[in-house]
Order: sequence, then structure tokens, then C-alpha cells
Amino acid sequence: MADHHSHKNCGCSNDQPQDERVIQEQLDTAGKSLTRALQLSFTILKLIMVGVAILFLLSGIVQIQPGEQALRLFFGRVQGMDEDPLLKPGIHFAFPKPIHEIVRIPVEKVQTLPIESFWYFETAEEKLNPEKKRPARGPLDPLKDGYCLTGNESLTGDEGTDYNIVHSKWTLTYKIGSPKKFFENVYMRDRKPGEDFLDAASGTVEPLLESLVSDAIVSTLLHYDIDKAIKSEDSIARKVKAILQEKLDLIESGIAIDAVRADRIVWPRQVDAAFQASTKARQESEQARVDARAYSEKLLTDTAGPNAEAILKKLKKPGLSQDQQEELVAGLSGQVQAAISGARAYKTGVVSNAKANAEYLTNLLPEYRKYPKLVLQDIYQKAVTEVLANVDEKFIMQRSEDGKPVEFRLYMNRDPNIKKQKAEAQKDKRN
Repeated sequence: MADHHSHKNCGCSNDQPQDERVIQEQLDTAGKSLTRALQLSFTILKLIMVGVAILFLLSGIVQIQPGEQALRLFFGRVQGMDEDPLLKPGIHFAFPKPIHEIVRIPVEKVQTLPIESFWYFETAEEKLNPEKKRPARGPLDPLKDGYCLTGNESLTGDEGTDYNIVHSKWTLTYKIGSPKKFFENVYMRDRKPGEDFLDAASGTVEPLLESLVSDAIVSTLLHYDIDKAIKSEDSIARKVKAILQEKLDLIESGIAIDAVRADRIVWPRQVDAAFQASTKARQESEQARVDARAYSEKLLTDTAGPNAEAILKKLKKPGLSQDQQEELVAGLSGQVQAAISGARAYKTGVVSNAKANAEYLTNLLPEYRKYPKLVLQDIYQKAVTEVLANVDEKFIMQRSEDGKPVEFRLYMNRDPNIKKQKAEAQKDKRN
């Protein structure tokens, strides 16, 4: 009894080793399952890590679009300092951030910046209807109205410079010429998601450009008078562009100015009536000078030919010989040449008549020496005959025998056929 009780209390049994084996087998099975699960998990994790690594590497492949250039940054610094760091359009590889960073910069996109800091103040209604011109409301207010000064370098000495006030509107177009210089020397805020590079840069670039172009406009207009300024001559815009580009190159901004255009340059509205009157008078004066010049040229051309002015300048030179003068005069045409030809013909006629008269008198001299009265009477008769031949009507008056005055009566109603016959005779000669 005691042994049996003691054996029962100790919990011993003949089945105990078998239970332990079952438990051990179950533990081994669970361990193996866990091992297999861990191995599978590790395999999947490896695949995921490989996939992530591949995706990580593939994310460094970037495509630069046409019209863009890019900078590759290596830990925030431009890579390739001694070489061309620009990435041209195409596919390029770079490690993802923070190792590499690709900064795309549009180099062909032209930005437009209106400059209205020199324009007078306009209300919202006036801005909506720019074509409708309104008179000024009060004097110019420097705190509200923008303006600029024009000069006139023709006035010097005690007169000083003739300054005038003008209002102007300008348009500036620019693009990024050197992406590397622009990125390194021009501050720009961080871009927001989906924001264009130039949109982010405009907050810094446009105030910079507006300040520099305003300075260029002020310094340029001082070299032009108001007449040239209001005509918006191309030389003004070209000079402003040159000065602005020089300033931008000096600070190595990388910005290239595409064009500067003077849209409008006008005088102050406060003096519109007086300026219009002055402009009208100036235009009329200029037109009068143009007309006078045209008339002078036409008159000179009609008188002496198209080369008259040049020939006259040469004729005024001292030291010309007679042959040189005659050669130059021969180049004249028009009325001058006709007058010269007439003078030459008259000269020839006078010389010929003088020679003929001299020859006639030479031949007549022997007869005159023999019979002077007869020769003189013959000459007198021929002269009277020649004179009377050209007279339409002849009236012969004889002296009275007793020496009394002779009454002479002339009829006013002359024969009209005389003039008619004379006109027909002249017409026949012309034909």
C-alpha cells in the first residue's frame, strides 16, 4: 500500500517519455515552420530591397526636354567646375537626392517684363480704356506720376541744358543665356511643387531687371532732346539695351536681353495744348524748309541740270584755268546751256556782222573818196528804204511852200485788214 501510494504521489507513469517525444516533435515542427517562414520573409525582403534599389537607381534617369539645359549638382554643388557642366537635351543619369540633383533651366523661353515706372498715374477706368485720352487732373504729382527727363546737348555754356519732362512705357524681353552663371549668382527662392523654374526666379529677377533698366533709361534719355524722344527712335532703345546688358554682364548674372522696346514716350498731359501748338508750328516750319529746299533743287535743276550744285562748288575753287572753267561749264544743262548757246550764237553773229560791215566799208572807201556826197546819199536812201519796208502804214508830210504850219489829221479807225494781213504773214513765216 505504501509503495503504491508513494508511486502515485510522485506522478510517475509509464507514458511520460512518450508525451515528451510528442511535445518535442511538435516543437521541432513549429521551429521548422518558423524557420521556413523567416527564410521566406527574408527572401521577400531581399527582393523588395533589390526592387527598391533598382527603383532608386532608375529614379536617377532624367530626360532634358528640347529648349532646356540642366545642371547636375553633387551634394548641392555644380558638378564639373572645370568642364562644361551643362546637360544638353536628351536622357542623362544621376543619383537621386541628396547625392545628385538635376536643375532644369529653360534657356530658349523668352520672358516679357513691362516697365511702367515712368508712366503717369492712371485710374482703373483709364487703364481699361487706354485709347481714350483724358485731360490731366491737376498738376503733375511726383509721388504718384512717373516721369523722366530728356536733355539737349546742343545747348552749352551759360544756357545750360534744356531739360524736358516725358512719360514713357517700355517692354523688356529676356532669357537665360548662361545657366551656370545664373544659378550661381542670382538668388532665387525654393520652387514649390509643380512650379516652373522661371516662375520661381521671377520674384528676384524682375525687380533686379526693373531697377537696372530704369537706370539705363534715365541715363540714355538725357542724351536726346524731346523731339527725338517722342519719336521713339530706334537708337534710344538700342542704347538702353546695350547699357542694361553691360550691367548684367558685369555682375555675371547669366541673363541675356532679347530686346528693349519703347512702347510710348509722350509729353505731360498738363502742357498738351501748348505742346501741340509748338509741334504744329515746328512741323509747318520744317515743311516750309522742305518745300523751299525742293523748290531750290528743282529751280537749280531746271536752270543748270542735275549736276549743277556739284559743278558750281568746283567753279568756286580758286586757281582754275580758262580751259578748266569752260570744261566745267560744258557739263551744265537746262536753261544755262541754252543761254550759253544763245550767247555763243549772238557772239558769232556780232562778229560776222562786224566783219561784213568792215568789209563793206573797206570796199566803199575808194568810192567815198571819189564821190563822198553821192555815196552818203546812196547810203541814206538805202537806210530809208530798209526802215520803211518794216512799217505797216506810212504817212508822208510835206512842208508848205510859204512856210506856214501844215495841218495833219490822223484817222483812228485804221484799216483792220492791215493787222490781219500782218498776222497771216507771220504765220506763213513760222510754217
